[in-house]
Amino acid sequence: MVKITVGIEGMACGMCEAHVNEAVRNAFQVKKVTSSHAKKQTVIIAEKTSRNRN
Repeated sequence: MVKITVGIEGMACGMCEAHVNEAVRNAFQVKKVTSSHAKKQTVIIAEKTSRNRN
């Protein structure tokens, strides 16, 4: 598992958090995503995947 913490400016409420979470889920394969407008951050939990290196 990989934990990624991203700083995000501009979230003002719980609805903003929900929109950010939805956007992350739609763009990436994640196990869990939580956002906090108070902390100005989003925390993403994802499976660690190996990449093919050619």
